[in-house]
Amino acid sequence: MTLKEKLEKLKKFKELNTESDWIRYRDIWIKSVHELENVIMDKWLVEYVENNLMTWTINTVSRADPYIGAYTTTVLEITLSENRFLVLEPISAVTSEYDGKLELYMRGNFSKKVNILRKINGEQQPEWLIAKSYDQKEYQMLDKLQLEKLIEEWL
Repeated sequence: MTLKEKLEKLKKFKELNTESDWIRYRDIWIKSVHELENVIMDKWLVEYVENNLMTWTINTVSRADPYIGAYTTTVLEITLSENRFLVLEPISAVTSEYDGKLELYMRGNFSKKVNILRKINGEQQPEWLIAKSYDQKEYQMLDKLQLEKLIEEWL
């Protein structure tokens, strides 16, 4: 996507959506983040928790977004050991190319960070992509296997 296309998309967001559209979008964004956290905790990583290899905490945070305004959401913190923590943090509900962005990072290690991008496909569940770089050809679908590979790589 070119710079012009990205700017046009952002302009269209501002021009075409009413306040009630943004409230609906905000509610869907918050719900999507919670659903992703639940999948990670209750399906993908539950066996590690059951074997006392990791724990997690959900922290409530306030955010302000230029499009959807102020809202409350959550940050997932995964404890891997006494000094290793992964954080899944919502960053923006709207980007120039995607329908929301989270960051997954290892606390205290700036080089161990990826973007998790939400892509809405009509009425289907959103797709979540791992973006390790700006090259879209390198993006991967976020799933249990990719998340485990990423954690293993970081450790």
